[in-house]
Amino acid sequence: MDYIKTKKILISVLALITFALLITFLISFSNKPEIKEINITNMTDFAFTASDTSFSESENDISKIPSFDYELIGYRSGINDSSVILKKGSKEYVVYKGEMLEGAYELINVTQDEVIFKNKEKLYKIENLVGKQL
Repeated sequence: MDYIKTKKILISVLALITFALLITFLISFSNKPEIKEINITNMTDFAFTASDTSFSESENDISKIPSFDYELIGYRSGINDSSVILKKGSKEYVVYKGEMLEGAYELINVTQDEVIFKNKEKLYKIENLVGKQL
């Protein structure tokens, strides 16, 4: 008799848990996510303007331009995507073609022989010795 009572109690407990989980599952169908509409403005509506005074001030203050003593430690040369990895002291910089290095030097060209940066009118060339035997 004790086995039958234990069996009935166990089945009753399992049936109760199953019923509770079934109710929770059915309630989850009624909880729909609230979808809100996001109004994204058209990017063509924006007008970007730059003041000429900021350029003239930066041209006059040449002393703020950091010295160009970078070491080339890696490069990726390609037709469309080119980038270099430079080291100055303990800092390393990853610069892609067309981007500015420390806001002063623009990466112009990357080849297997040299890397060219430009700062306004002045060109800086770094000889590419990465992966070459000396």
